[in-house]
Amino acid sequence: YTPANRKGVNVTARSLGVKINPSGNVYFLPIIGGFVGADTTGVLLATEIYKRDEICLAIDIGTNTEVILGNKEEILACSCASGPAFEGAHIRHGMRAATGAIERISIKEDLEVEYRTIDGGKPRGICGSAMVDFLAEALKAGLIDVTGVFNKEISSERLRGGERGLEFVVAWREETSTGEDIVVTQNDIKEILLAKAAIHTGISILMRKKGVAEEDVDVFFVAGAFGSYINPENARIIGMYPELPLEKIRAVGNAAGTGARMALCSREVRETAESVVGKIKYVELAAEAGFQAEFLNSYFLPYADLSKYPETSELLKKLGKYPKKPPVRFPT
Repeated sequence: YTPANRKGVNVTARSLGVKINPSGNVYFLPIIGGFVGADTTGVLLATEIYKRDEICLAIDIGTNTEVILGNKEEILACSCASGPAFEGAHIRHGMRAATGAIERISIKEDLEVEYRTIDGGKPRGICGSAMVDFLAEALKAGLIDVTGVFNKEISSERLRGGERGLEFVVAWREETSTGEDIVVTQNDIKEILLAKAAIHTGISILMRKKGVAEEDVDVFFVAGAFGSYINPENARIIGMYPELPLEKIRAVGNAAGTGARMALCSREVRETAESVVGKIKYVELAAEAGFQAEFLNSYFLPYADLSKYPETSELLKKLGKYPKKPPVRFPT
């Protein structure tokens, strides 16, 4: 939708019922588009992409994942409907990153599982960072194929039939604090694939509109608390991130909050925000030609055209897990 106002708003705290000094004001940073709000403006301020010569990519992962691409010459931005799966919603044993959440998963050749929980206690669920690990590890182990479907030929007590199809046991009930097995279901995998496909699609379309290739990106900022806990190598393997060198990927934490603090403390920063945001080109993904095809391509692990992920392709070949019949790429 088209926002009624994109500019910053400066009002008295009294008019909002905020009980601070009567002379105090409340300032709302300007927004970039209907679904790219002031939090993204905060990320922009914190990373200072608008000052940089090098090409920068930034994402802030959430129910809506915002993507920024550009430098001081031009900046594009979009919002991806990645949904709440990374926050544990629609996942059988999904939960937020809290005490007892499995945050890291490793699957061995014999399909035995090693995991780590937040605060080191007994597990009671799985958070988003572990789901990213699971997809990457399951792909490398041959537990799932490039479409995310469980391999029915695998013989393991961990892979079993559940109420709604196959499921994989990550933690047995004897190990958990809930007294029940913690599993990843086929539907869980689908939800994560939809989320990662949305993010990859947004990044790909901005790159295409900007006329840059992945090798042209100099810095990749990953904002947000969730982004700080994702294993970047596994995020590349599943195709959520571009296959950039790991040294180019920088977790910047709560960059939106950092930008807000910068604006709070400096009128100059607030003026910069007003000036910069007005020049950013907002891209409505659903209106872009090839959007649907790109989304379908991005649903595969890591992508329909495996040549786009040469390192992952080589890894799968080395492990003997490269698909005998690679997926068909939809033309964009």
